[in-house]
Amino acid sequence: MSFLRGQFSACPGDLSENCLRRVLLPLLLLLSLSSPVPAEDRMEHGSWSSQFLDGMGEATTHENGTSTFGILCAQGSCRYYFANGIDCEPGGNYPFMITTDSGALTIESVCEPVATANGDILVYWFNESDAMNRAFQQTPVVGFAFPLTSGKFRLSSFSMEGFNEAIQRMVNGMREHQDLPASRQQQELQMDIQEATPESPGRT
Repeated sequence: MSFLRGQFSACPGDLSENCLRRVLLPLLLLLSLSSPVPAEDRMEHGSWSSQFLDGMGEATTHENGTSTFGILCAQGSCRYYFANGIDCEPGGNYPFMITTDSGALTIESVCEPVATANGDILVYWFNESDAMNRAFQQTPVVGFAFPLTSGKFRLSSFSMEGFNEAIQRMVNGMREHQDLPASRQQQELQMDIQEATPESPGRT
């Protein structure tokens, strides 16, 4: 089942790129601009890691520093993401194939640039589903076949060792955060935004 099913969603029934951009990208921006995640908040789980930032949970893994695969959850809404350094048109739809021990899945992703302290990163976002989550939980390796304009494919593979543990920690942390009083959540959000915003002497 969906990892955060049963919690309130910021955009129920809306799986479009507009919802994705509105809910997730600002939170990822805060994560990228903030100071390094405290050691007690970031945890390694084999090939995966989990971490939190103000109501957002992330589980992620890397392939030798060349590509990234993960899932980001906020306010009851989760999206997977994949980044492989290939340029794309923001807002455009890009298909690719994912392979697991359960078989192959054809994915429709949305390209969105994410601003970080090191410049924009082009990220391919795609929706979670029950079948996809089960396949990821039961396979030792996930493969990505990304079509290129040349007619060839760029292949990426990720170890799933620690995926279930990273997801479990993230989901539990998200549920605990949902139980906080709304006023406390808002106060923590304001503090994180202030800490995450870089100094800009010429800004008015």
